[in-house]
Amino acid sequence: MTPLSEDMKSVLRRWNSDALDRIARARESRPAGVHLTGTAGSGKSELRRELSRLGGVEFSDSVADAAVVLIVVDASAPVDRVEIERWRGALESTPVVFVVNKIDVHRHWREVVIADGDLVAECVPRAVECTFHPVSVRLARVGRDSGDAAVCVESGLGAVTDRLGVLLLDATALGAQRKYAAAVHDCAAGAKASIVARARAVTGGSDSVPLRARRAALVGERESLGGDRRALLHNRIQRLRVESLHAAAEDLRELGVEVRGSIDGARRAELKHLPAHVAESARGAQRRADAALTAGLRAVESDLGLGQTVAQASAEDASLDIGAPSRRRGIEDAIMIVVGASAGVGLGRLIVSPMALVQAWAVANTVITLVLGGALAWWLTRSRALVSDRSHMRSWTQECLARVKSAVEQRLLSRILEAESALAAALAVADREAAARIDVALAEVDAELRALADHRSALLSACDRDLSALEQGLERFRGPVEPFDLSVRRSQ
Repeated sequence: MTPLSEDMKSVLRRWNSDALDRIARARESRPAGVHLTGTAGSGKSELRRELSRLGGVEFSDSVADAAVVLIVVDASAPVDRVEIERWRGALESTPVVFVVNKIDVHRHWREVVIADGDLVAECVPRAVECTFHPVSVRLARVGRDSGDAAVCVESGLGAVTDRLGVLLLDATALGAQRKYAAAVHDCAAGAKASIVARARAVTGGSDSVPLRARRAALVGERESLGGDRRALLHNRIQRLRVESLHAAAEDLRELGVEVRGSIDGARRAELKHLPAHVAESARGAQRRADAALTAGLRAVESDLGLGQTVAQASAEDASLDIGAPSRRRGIEDAIMIVVGASAGVGLGRLIVSPMALVQAWAVANTVITLVLGGALAWWLTRSRALVSDRSHMRSWTQECLARVKSAVEQRLLSRILEAESALAAALAVADREAAARIDVALAEVDAELRALADHRSALLSACDRDLSALEQGLERFRGPVEPFDLSVRRSQ
């Protein structure tokens, strides 16, 4: 038998691990007997019984051990490609006898035999040897039972037994060689399929898809680096500026409402402590504004993915200069005292005027008038002074809160400007670091892609060499392994 080349053995060992074992088993095989198979309902069992009664035919359970394969099909319709593919292994390794049964039932059996032969020739061009025999097992059984030789000859079963006898005689010399050549071709075809599949997978670039996707993502990240975060920084700083100023103004407005309500109901002693309360409340409003701004800046840092960049508000810079209200008594205070005294005397005289009608109370009337007038003048003077003090305290409070609002807004705007500068600088540093990191990652991905391309080129070259080695090794097995009459395709 023709030996395998070393190159072909090496290729088969790499791409079809059990190929050499299969070829060795086929080379050492000693085929004998007939393996019977066929389509469902074609009469395989009846044909087996008839051949067993005729004698001289031993049956085998597997195609690998059989010297001849007997395939029984129905004459009602041609077989399909699926069935032919199922019998491809037998057709390429063993002589096959197709038995087209039930020709006594179907009148168009000749067309079926021709169609079956053409389909086998088309689908299995490397068939070892294939003949077609139209038979009727039922007629063979009837002729055997009745002893009618003409009916037995008409059944066509005798031609099948003669053909089986010839093939079984040839199997001793050619059976192992045929199966050996078929095993070589089959294993080589499997190896070729594996090589072609591997080459297609490599040329398809499926192994580089994750790397290319990662490179595209890195390039996109590199191109959009910084732009989105700078826009986000501007947007958040502007929003924080509006929200901080609005919250501080609202807090100071509520403080003004509270202080004015306190002034309206305050007594003289309470008015003395009111400036200290206003100053402390103003400082508290400033602390709350600073705290809210700090929290907003921390949120902006978190959204930008930066660490703690903006410094805390300094308590030393947060001091508010709120002086005590100063007031100098003017001419209006003197006029108010005179008017209050005269009004008190007038009220006193008005009250005691009925007593003037009694002559005995003339002296008492004068004394009472002076005392009552003085008391009323004192009360009116103090009441008017309290009203004046409240009005002055309102004016001072309004002016003080206006100064506080201006100072708080200035402080907030200064802190926002400083924070924006610090965040922009930190963002630029982070972008440079990210760009450097992305460049390193891109270099690594490009290196992997180049290595993968080199590996792909080397693998394709190896695949080409292996395919060439298989083709050169199969040259020894081209053509028929033994001479036989190729024209014998059908026997009718």
